[in-house]
Amino acid sequence: MDTLSNIFGSTEQLWQYIKQYAVKAGRETTRTVLELYYVVKAPTTPVMEKTIIIGALAYQLLPKDLLSRKKFGILGLADNVATLAIAYNRVKHHVTPTIKTQVEDILNQWFGTASLP
Repeated sequence: MDTLSNIFGSTEQLWQYIKQYAVKAGRETTRTVLELYYVVKAPTTPVMEKTIIIGALAYQLLPKDLLSRKKFGILGLADNVATLAIAYNRVKHHVTPTIKTQVEDILNQWFGTASLP
């Protein structure tokens, strides 16, 4: 978690980046980002997997982007989606029921309670 603080300045600043991202990304993409956030905080997550998550979160949340959506259009979006998907697929087995509950609670606060079809 220290590495995240070094990149984002503090845990509070990282949380602000996630909230700003949520407004643009929507509920389901934010779910993935939040699950990655809680997996990286878990003491049982191996260092290599934490490194992958930190890289993916930094790529998603920091203002500079290798392929900007403004300049590269759909390709600029695809690199962000691919980064998240690769990281999530690598660590999804670390998403515990507790993490799922924490994430759902936050999503309900930010987006309102999800309605069932």
